[in-house]
Amino acid sequence: MFVSRSSTSVLRSVPAQVLAGSRSLSTSASSIPKAALNETAPVASITVAARAGPRFESEAGVAHALKNFAFRSTKDRSALRIVREAELNGGVLSATMTREHLLLTAEFLKGDEEHFAKLLAEVVGNGKYCRHEFNEEVVPSLAADLEQASQDPLATGIDALFSTAFRNRGLGSSLFANPSSPVTVEAVRAFAPRALNSANIAVVSSGLSAGALDSLVSQTFTDVPAGSALQAQPSKYFGGDYRAAITDSHGHALPNDYLFLGFEGAALAKSAPLQVLETLLGGSNSVKWSTGLAPLAQIGGATVRTFNSSFQDTGLFGIYISAPTAKVTDAAKAAAQALDKAANSVSSEDVARAVAQAKFLAASDFEGSRASSHQTVASGLLNGSATDVSSVLSALDAVKASDVSSAAQALLKSKPTSVALGDVKALPYADELF
Repeated sequence: MFVSRSSTSVLRSVPAQVLAGSRSLSTSASSIPKAALNETAPVASITVAARAGPRFESEAGVAHALKNFAFRSTKDRSALRIVREAELNGGVLSATMTREHLLLTAEFLKGDEEHFAKLLAEVVGNGKYCRHEFNEEVVPSLAADLEQASQDPLATGIDALFSTAFRNRGLGSSLFANPSSPVTVEAVRAFAPRALNSANIAVVSSGLSAGALDSLVSQTFTDVPAGSALQAQPSKYFGGDYRAAITDSHGHALPNDYLFLGFEGAALAKSAPLQVLETLLGGSNSVKWSTGLAPLAQIGGATVRTFNSSFQDTGLFGIYISAPTAKVTDAAKAAAQALDKAANSVSSEDVARAVAQAKFLAASDFEGSRASSHQTVASGLLNGSATDVSSVLSALDAVKASDVSSAAQALLKSKPTSVALGDVKALPYADELF
């Protein structure tokens, strides 16, 4: 199949919008922000990103519905024609979504860029949003996405953590439309022109020169309607608890229970110490046969990971634990102790190790897959926070042990958020840990 759609819920947000590296990059200051990542590979790609994630939606679930309308009928092409032409040209079309942004991507062989740029412009500016496609294809796909997410404890837990932390508003809006708040095609039609206009999008490419991208956008995006950029209301952090007894698709208990703990994080501009704290506490390993040196990696009988999601105005720092029911509480107490210890003091040696790992993660967000780099760059263009990778790495290099401890102390001053999935009678509450 040549058209794919997926929702994304990342554990670790882009630590900063990285716009330079071993790939050369150029930006244009025309009405639509653009960035070209030059590559020598025979495959090229173009992504149109819009402020159309759940944070900006006008009604619950409409952002999810707009994503699932991607690459269906436009005023000039039927959905069947879009798919057949993509197959004929050997291209791949995909739509993904973060909490803030909708990303429409076309990947193709070099030489076909004009066709796919024109297609993306049509999808953005001339979607038909047919009622029959909504009823027959979009609505079932929304239900399928929700069902798939419900069978993934990690996706369910992270979505619930954001919803609980921010009380289902702004950044707390779910990535998934829910039947309890049905979305209508009229709502999608009303939201689309507000979200998909020239003032609310950015274009990123790989494998094309800056001049080629600028020319393509100038020629093919002329019919994208003008408009104004959507402005997000500041998201207020609240904290709280969410608990749900979950089973597998057959109604059987899962082998592991899950506990997610979150705290009010920091905005992007002030997130460097939390990025270092994330890698300092750790949980993941750099070598497959080693657990690593980080405190959370030493917790036995459980999988424990940290994550940090930073946005323009706020953030969410968290820890998640997966373990058999009997081991979750002990693992959670050990994780809480590790965070409390970091708030008291951390060694310069540990911070140096954590800084090196944080720098690698920051650079790999740009130098990694096209999907990762396009999301990183587009986010920077849309948020107006684009910077070069050297500035990001310099900010991380400047983090001192005292900065990390201060960041941990600030986390612990906020009301914790907890999400417990599994045997909720046996799983701890946040106030039993902190």
